[in-house]
Amino acid sequence: MNAQPHLFKRGDIYQWRRKTRRFSTKNVDIKLSLGTTDRNQAHILARKVSAESDLIMEQIVRNRIPPEHGRAFLTAVIRKERAKIEQLRMLARIDSLDPADDARHDNAMAEAWDRIATSGVKHVPAADIDDLVHDNIELIRKDLVSAPRQKAIKGAFKDQTGDDNLSAMEYAQVLDIYVSGKAKAWAGAEERTPAVQSIQQETTAPCLELPSSKIIDVVNRMNVIKRAEGIEEKTLRQYQSFAALFTMLSGIGDITKVRQPDVKAFRADLSMMPKSWGKSPKDQTATRDEVMAKAATLPADKIGLSVGTINRHLEHLNQIADWARDEGLPVDQNLKPAKLRKKETVRARDKRASFSVDQLKAVFRNPVWTGSKSEYHQTKPGQDIFKNGIYWCPLIGAYTGARREEIAGLAPSDIIEVEGIWCFSIEDSELRRIKNLSSRRMIPIHSHLIELGFPDHVRKTENNNQNSLFPNLYEAGNNAFGRKVGRRMRQIIDMELGVYGAKLSFHSLRHYVQNHLDHEGVDDKLVRDIIGHEGKDIHDKVYRKSAQITQLHEAIERLPKLLRNR
Repeated sequence: MNAQPHLFKRGDIYQWRRKTRRFSTKNVDIKLSLGTTDRNQAHILARKVSAESDLIMEQIVRNRIPPEHGRAFLTAVIRKERAKIEQLRMLARIDSLDPADDARHDNAMAEAWDRIATSGVKHVPAADIDDLVHDNIELIRKDLVSAPRQKAIKGAFKDQTGDDNLSAMEYAQVLDIYVSGKAKAWAGAEERTPAVQSIQQETTAPCLELPSSKIIDVVNRMNVIKRAEGIEEKTLRQYQSFAALFTMLSGIGDITKVRQPDVKAFRADLSMMPKSWGKSPKDQTATRDEVMAKAATLPADKIGLSVGTINRHLEHLNQIADWARDEGLPVDQNLKPAKLRKKETVRARDKRASFSVDQLKAVFRNPVWTGSKSEYHQTKPGQDIFKNGIYWCPLIGAYTGARREEIAGLAPSDIIEVEGIWCFSIEDSELRRIKNLSSRRMIPIHSHLIELGFPDHVRKTENNNQNSLFPNLYEAGNNAFGRKVGRRMRQIIDMELGVYGAKLSFHSLRHYVQNHLDHEGVDDKLVRDIIGHEGKDIHDKVYRKSAQITQLHEAIERLPKLLRNR
């Protein structure tokens, strides 16, 4: 595998990928599915495509042809030439009475194409070359300069790229690609020894069928790889949810059937559907007519997904289409969902509201923290306090700024002592995955959480041999932590703040911590280490080390107490 730097596997299928940088500094990334699970075949194909791509990449780097044209034409040339050669070999096995003579003709044709690819269409063969090679060169030259061949090449280019306006220079470049593809494809006939060729003729399986083009199937295959790459489960579920949503609204379940107008209609539907779609189990089986009928009964402020959510759905479709193309599926080349992204009308910092200190103190006066009727009726007034996940998670959020899933997925082993300071260790675990590399961090535990008895809760779960600090938050239906506390937090905010809390959520705790530390004058780098944000520049991202635990602890302690001890 090391001999083929552009060769890799995605699942069981071998892929070819090559990157370079254009003069405009933009990256060029061409990916092709080789359509085989056979390692030897993949090596042969990768060598051909790598050699063929030299000219393609040069033209792209110099901005002479766009990357999508180069990729499409490269794919078409190699695919067609493979098919032609396989047909010729099949006919030879059926009709030939003299395999040695057939091999001589194949070799002569391969040499003829190689000479033309090396010296150009106007190549004049030397007088001492083999007569058969000479005749093939003359035959190829006449064909390449003929009007039918020129028309065929231009037609093939238009079919693959949609561009039929070729200048003389561009046609010469395309012709070079065509000739080079022919030469490399024919050269494959000489890469096997007769013994190996004989064995492969007997054992090679028929061409593999392309994988399923159903959108949900593409998503499931994609998620297998993304899961292995460490992408969090929440994101993978979003892809699956998107697949169901797109199929329901558009009526199209096959990625190869999707066209750009379908995406425009899908985007329009997203702007007309209920904002709450997906939060009820009934939504999973709803039809488009039922969704729109429900939207018709709602007030205007309850209709239409946010710009950010719509753009996320379009980006999901864009990734799924690209993935399917990489698998060799015939996805429409004009399908470009990302081009339909809506322009944001609100600044990023204004999208999410942040709690004030007074608002949080009001929230923590809810019966969950002052006394409940029962654990089941935890938001109703009573005498008992139940220190479970609903009790602890919002408090931890208010004293750390950690994400909901990062908190709800904590295990007893995630509570560790560093330099004499107890900390939350936010890492990938069996219970949850972190969002990105910058999310991996240590957050000192605020002294008020210790006063409220959090260490006792940790010891209790350890003594019970529980692998989760908050097992009551786990929902088997979606195999996730966090959603339950998110819903309960919504209920508590509505109870305590009414209409003034409409834009607040569990995530607003994260903004509260960041804003409060900023206002307290805490160094921006310390705040990023606590929150789990990337550095602002390459120096911060690559060279700056994380702050010392003592510095982080001093910063955390600047967050005010929000709840009376009881």
